[in-house]
Amino acid sequence: MKKLRLLVLGAAGALAGVMLLAGCARQHSEAVPAPMLAAKLPAGLTPEASVLDLMLEVIDPNADELWESVATISTRTGVEERHPRTDAEWKAVRRKALLLVEGANLLVVEGRPVAHPGQKLEETGEGDLTPEQAQLEIDKDRASFVSFAAALQSSSRKLLGAIDKRDTEMFLEAGGELDEACEACHTRFWYPNAPKPPGL
Repeated sequence: MKKLRLLVLGAAGALAGVMLLAGCARQHSEAVPAPMLAAKLPAGLTPEASVLDLMLEVIDPNADELWESVATISTRTGVEERHPRTDAEWKAVRRKALLLVEGANLLVVEGRPVAHPGQKLEETGEGDLTPEQAQLEIDKDRASFVSFAAALQSSSRKLLGAIDKRDTEMFLEAGGELDEACEACHTRFWYPNAPKPPGL
């Protein structure tokens, strides 16, 4: 499965019999209004990572692990409710949520390219834009890109709040919102022409 699509789908289908409730939320096509995200670095500082670097190395793996951390697993021997239990486990998921909150700030830094020259994904799907095409779309509609990053940050902050309260229901709700935020951005800027599943 392609890495950026994995971010949208979470870990659904990764384990037989696993149902990740956080990925079952309805999908929205509109992003939340853009807040005052930091977008300009001080003089003398320049971004190194591309948007793809951030997605593949920071946002994608941390989002996947958050989605996998709370799950209902059905097996022949019964149902297991998976969620953090110890202080160390809660601390580990908190670190991942914090990285997503700050990752949203990093995404919208001015001058950060979608990809470095020659940088591509190992796998692509039908209807995907090339990094060059995605860059053109973001440049034409940067306000939407920032707004989608704001939705990512907002849902990640809710995850952080749920973790601090150790509230798994709130965690699942925030995980669904995170899924929506990722899907909205990707369908606009990464795979706008991807085939729709039957019935949608």
